[in-house]
Amino acid sequence: MTRQQIYNEIRARSPLDIYSAPELLEALELFENEDLLEDLEDLYQEWGKGVQLNRAREKEEFERIQKCESLFEFITEAIFNHGDPSVIPPLLKYVPSDDTDQDLVFMEDYSSEQICNGITNARCFGEDYIPVLLGCIHELLPRAMANADSFLYQMILDDLVYFKETRPLVSYFYLAQKESLMQIFDYSIEKTLEEVKEGKSQEMFNCAIDRISRPIISVSFENEPIDQIAFFRQEFLKLHGHDG
Repeated sequence: MTRQQIYNEIRARSPLDIYSAPELLEALELFENEDLLEDLEDLYQEWGKGVQLNRAREKEEFERIQKCESLFEFITEAIFNHGDPSVIPPLLKYVPSDDTDQDLVFMEDYSSEQICNGITNARCFGEDYIPVLLGCIHELLPRAMANADSFLYQMILDDLVYFKETRPLVSYFYLAQKESLMQIFDYSIEKTLEEVKEGKSQEMFNCAIDRISRPIISVSFENEPIDQIAFFRQEFLKLHGHDG
């Protein structure tokens, strides 16, 4: 099958997901990422030209959007399954903004999660996604700080769990733009402290403030998120000549 034949089949059977038609996903995986990335951009432009989901009212509008959503899932999944992290920089443009009204396409959660989870998919990329993402994560600022924060924390968790034997994250910090990554760290610290303040006692909040104000020697997966984030922030500061 040609790519166009695959796309026509997906459109005809939409709404369709990759688990309902694995044979179409396998057929799409036979094509090069370069071609799939071009098709993804064409699809995104097509998707953005019509009425968006948050404003759709007519049956035809919903059907058109469903076709785009199905194609988006198949194309991105085929790209991710190739396991080449060099696709991450061009895919960042599809990561939703904090203010989704400024995006060309309004995505429902399952579409936005498809792209965001794929970018940090350790199963597909291994630890090789970390240096690539660190080198381009600044491109998300300032429009998509929330997702940049999610990406950073996913890298932290992967470092502590999936890559605990090699712990690559700190060794790749030099690839990140200093000011941008510090902005993400500071946003993450502030957001996580706010979650502690809202969800736990004042005493626990004060304890968290005290802990992250001191040098943190090491962390593991069992530590609180605020301690994990603060540890890696301190390590990043050390790289740039600060003691944290």
